[in-house]
Amino acid sequence: MAASEDDDLHAEVRHLRARLEELLERAHANEATQRRLQTVELDMLRRYPLVDLLRALILDYPEQLGLQGAALHVCPPQPEVSALGVSGDLPSGVYLAEVVPPEDIHLGTLEAESPDWFPHQASPGSLALLPLHAGGQYLGIYALAGEAGRFQPNQGTAFLQRLAAMVATSLDNAINHARLEEMALSDPLTGLDNRRSLERRLGEAVARSRRQARDLACLLLDIDYFKAINDRHGHPAGDRVLVEVAEALASAVRGGDALARYGGEEFAVLMEVEGAEAAEAAAERMRMAVSTVTSPDGDALTASVGLALLDPAEEGEALVERADAALYQAKAAGRDRVEAAD
Repeated sequence: MAASEDDDLHAEVRHLRARLEELLERAHANEATQRRLQTVELDMLRRYPLVDLLRALILDYPEQLGLQGAALHVCPPQPEVSALGVSGDLPSGVYLAEVVPPEDIHLGTLEAESPDWFPHQASPGSLALLPLHAGGQYLGIYALAGEAGRFQPNQGTAFLQRLAAMVATSLDNAINHARLEEMALSDPLTGLDNRRSLERRLGEAVARSRRQARDLACLLLDIDYFKAINDRHGHPAGDRVLVEVAEALASAVRGGDALARYGGEEFAVLMEVEGAEAAEAAAERMRMAVSTVTSPDGDALTASVGLALLDPAEEGEALVERADAALYQAKAAGRDRVEAAD
């Protein structure tokens, strides 16, 4: 064999070996990517409540997948996500906006005429826009930021399609879970929190009161002679009265107060106050708010109110029990009055 032929053969072997190593390296990289995706998918399925999933989509998953960052554009805005924005719990990187979704996954770079997909971080070298669809509904766009060349128009999208499907399903599940939880914590007639919701918030209110050295007041309010309204005019009329009382009380509480329908014709309020006088003034305000509502007979309603202030060593349940005892004292003393617990 001539030397030149031998050299050509060795060169071809080296080329094939290099090509094989390249393919093996790519296969190992794809395998590692699939393992990371499986880890992300399993975590997504366990992510509740909604705010935890949103944080993971912005902070955790991009890092696990070797990306520079991510943004989630929820459109049309979902009420459950919007509520997080109102409460100040919406993670940075989640946006409520009307943006036109691409028909399919878009890969490439930011264009001058395109929306600013990443307002919370520097523009990436490349991006992937994943439209999210679940249950026949368009939920938004999951935008992934990568280094230059990471996402290219001629790139395969099987991995990203799988990721988009999982994000859409997990987001839809978390929104539905939040919706059901909200229904479970709301009174269907008045729209106020229900007793279960108030009891859930009670521990948080006690802890915050002690942490901030603020007085916590519990008010229990009962509409006087409500049974007679139901007996004379029927339950639909009684329901209308309850709705009107709920609206009157809602207009009388402050933004940080917790107002709930505690059961039947009884309502409860948790509020931070500055001393006993402020608590009694708030209780009188609640009582007067009820008096703005008239019964089906045209008479102004009255209410009895029990008030208790949190003792230093007291738990939330004991606070409510003392307010309840004060409410019974108000009723026993003739109704239409405020009684404070000892």
